[in-house]
Amino acid sequence: MTATFSISEDDYVDAMKLYARLPRTARWLLGAAAVLLVLAAVFGTRQVQASALGGLAGGAGVLLAMRVFVMPMTARRHYRKYKAIREEFSAELLDDALRLRAPHGESRIVWANVLKWRQDDRFVLIYLMPRLFHALPRSVASQGFDLPGLIERLNRHVGPEA
Repeated sequence: MTATFSISEDDYVDAMKLYARLPRTARWLLGAAAVLLVLAAVFGTRQVQASALGGLAGGAGVLLAMRVFVMPMTARRHYRKYKAIREEFSAELLDDALRLRAPHGESRIVWANVLKWRQDDRFVLIYLMPRLFHALPRSVASQGFDLPGLIERLNRHVGPEA
């Protein structure tokens, strides 16, 4: 079943937030570093406590600023410069590939060429390279697109989501 969709500026920002989500290992390392800093702030000498609190506050501030301000602003600027993203796309799930079409071209994404994939409640991102992905809105399922079939094929041919 073929489904059509468009990517709005807000959609693009949300897809970029999913793209920017840290991998599980990085989240664990970040959490471990935060725990170590909290322990240093609680049990360390006065100088160590001050440094640990500064590290916690600075790290949290940078992460928050990047996630809330910098990344959305950059994504909006990229969307406005990327003319082709504003066109209507169609998606069709095939046995051996995902076919995406737009007025400016067509892409047949065979499973062997997919590096990784990721999903949230709004999108499925299919990566062809570490920083190149196709964003497929989950809303295509309302048009009859076989979203569970896509997820099953990605799991089978590419592996679990990144």
